[in-house]
Amino acid sequence: MNRNRRGIPVRRSLLLFSALLALMPLLTGCWDSVELNRRAIVSGVAIDRGETEADKYVLSFQVIVSEEISGEKARGIAPVALYTGRGRTMFEALANASRQTARFLSLGHVRVLVISEKFAREGIRDIMDVLERESDTRLTSLMFISKGQPAKDLMSTMTVFSKIPANDLVEKLETTSKQFGYNYRMEVDEVIRGIQIRGGGPTINGVQTTGDKENAGSNDNLKTIAPKAILRVTGLAAFKDDKLKGWLEGETALGTALLQNQVKEFPSLVEDREGGYIAFNVYQSTVKIAAKAKDPEHPLIIVNISQQAALKEGPSTLDYSDPEVIEGLSDRLTAETKNMIQLAVQEARRLGSDYIGFGEALRRENPRGWNRVKDHWEELFKTCEVKINADAVIRHTDMRGNSFQVNK
Repeated sequence: MNRNRRGIPVRRSLLLFSALLALMPLLTGCWDSVELNRRAIVSGVAIDRGETEADKYVLSFQVIVSEEISGEKARGIAPVALYTGRGRTMFEALANASRQTARFLSLGHVRVLVISEKFAREGIRDIMDVLERESDTRLTSLMFISKGQPAKDLMSTMTVFSKIPANDLVEKLETTSKQFGYNYRMEVDEVIRGIQIRGGGPTINGVQTTGDKENAGSNDNLKTIAPKAILRVTGLAAFKDDKLKGWLEGETALGTALLQNQVKEFPSLVEDREGGYIAFNVYQSTVKIAAKAKDPEHPLIIVNISQQAALKEGPSTLDYSDPEVIEGLSDRLTAETKNMIQLAVQEARRLGSDYIGFGEALRRENPRGWNRVKDHWEELFKTCEVKINADAVIRHTDMRGNSFQVNK
């Protein structure tokens, strides 16, 4: 047998060499890789409806100018730039926008996606399909609907607390969800799941620019103590399937968020006997929706909600050390919660969309019965019996008991 200098058979050496040659194409790295200094990092995307089918999709990309953010080699220009492309499809609009920038638009770091109200009323199913299909986009990006104005305007509003408007919008949502109540995180993946709910749809946060919209994109907007234009998180956009049906505000929006078990804490007011208001911070709310559906054609939907609250503002002569007074206030707080739930149910029925999850409760309780009624659930949803069981407990009165007005 022929052997090489190391004593290995020549035939085995040839086989090993052939195997290495076969593996070499696999070691060449990513064929479509792009160096970091050739990428333009996109932080937010706005999607507007064009005037014609030829430019149906108008996409605006908020691109981070890294030199202005880091401070190195800063030129004193805006920290973000906005590039807009138009096309018959989203991919064509992206391609047209890329003609305006010297770098590749990188969508892997998009934190915010804003869709115009006009497009939302027409339907967002095709948009969501693209977002789920495209490998570069993130299903954890936050979704918003621009209320009463083009989505592009929101991507070009300069903000005080963050150089990048998209980041400012994310932080505002996180703040308001912890302090005020009904606005909460809604990601791309959650919107896609909401669209697929039979007879229902997602609820998506609204956003708008208030104030001087014409100068919102200028640095002059930040040079005054009171900003001339403010990027503001607003109500909830209620959908039926993939189409926007209406806006939820105030107690109706809060009741909807409670039914979806998305509320962390919120302020609640009850009127006192002197005509003023007593304010509470409801810092814990637990909601469970169940169904009794032996007869799925006549289901009973049961909403159980328990809350814990703290007295935050009590400028009255009530004796808060009296258990009967606290119990009476708890009853009135419970009544306020029931009223919010009822308003939310009424509005969902008026819009004809079960985005509050009653159908899902019926499906969990009686899957076979649900299969019998799911094709006409929209009619049953408007007439089914709803029972609300609420219990609110006032745990404490914060840093003091009675108001100083009691001792006058």
